[in-house]
Amino acid sequence: MRRLALIALFLVAACGSINTVSAHTISLAYKAGDTYKYTLHFVINYTVGAQGLSIPLDLDATGKETLKVNSVDSTGVADVTVTITDLSAKTTVNGTTNTTTKQSTTVQIKVGPDGHVISVNGNAMGGSSGTLPGVSDTSSGLVSAILPDKPVKPGDTWTKTYDETNLMGGTGKLHVATDNKYLRDEKVSNINAAVVESKITGDLDLTFDMSSLGGSGSPLFPSTGGSAGLQSMAMKGTTKSDVTSWIDSGARRIVKSHSTGSVDMTLDLNMAAGSTSPGFSGPITFKGTQTLDMNPA
Repeated sequence: MRRLALIALFLVAACGSINTVSAHTISLAYKAGDTYKYTLHFVINYTVGAQGLSIPLDLDATGKETLKVNSVDSTGVADVTVTITDLSAKTTVNGTTNTTTKQSTTVQIKVGPDGHVISVNGNAMGGSSGTLPGVSDTSSGLVSAILPDKPVKPGDTWTKTYDETNLMGGTGKLHVATDNKYLRDEKVSNINAAVVESKITGDLDLTFDMSSLGGSGSPLFPSTGGSAGLQSMAMKGTTKSDVTSWIDSGARRIVKSHSTGSVDMTLDLNMAAGSTSPGFSGPITFKGTQTLDMNPA
């Protein structure tokens, strides 16, 4: 009987060792010359409030993205060119719909090995900031969960925070807090991928001089410069995003990403003497949700 018990104990121990998943590195390891292609689909459903009015604002945009790695420094930060082509956007404001198209737009980004976008066109733009209030991840066209700095296995969690100042030449601060989890391993078109989820909260209190925004833009929202008479803009509020990314375990690059989020933001417009705001005066509020999908092309 004792011998049978020992054999059973050995088998249990052996099975346990067979099923043990060892920790491994999940981070981006781009190389100069790498080129990847994706499709983008972005949707927002906002309510804009001003002067006692509540106006629905909906946007549905699609495009094709090419990501080209120009160089990678000694810390793993990649200098990347993101080009969006075949960009089509359908905007519905208070029941009126307009469709716009743009052949191509390009931005330069720097992205860390943990997926954190460090800058866009030379301006600090990280975590969950975007060109429109609360539009997570649209500033760069690159959507990524926040990846760990050490080897992990499915079920492991980690947190990261970022504080960013002087975004796009503005004053104030953006604080980004992330809670992250390695969910599982999964095959995507025969690619072994680690699935990582990040819950990202961005609290921001920023002021922009409109002259500093000239030429800055994003793939989904190219800049055309400030509105006539608009001297500065103050932005305050909170954005939240839930980003899930599939990371190629071999090539260590993003296979695809899915992001959902919400925004609760207030804009204050400072107009030049004698001019009026574009349709509104006083604070303008934005509340609503957005989704963004980046899939292999």
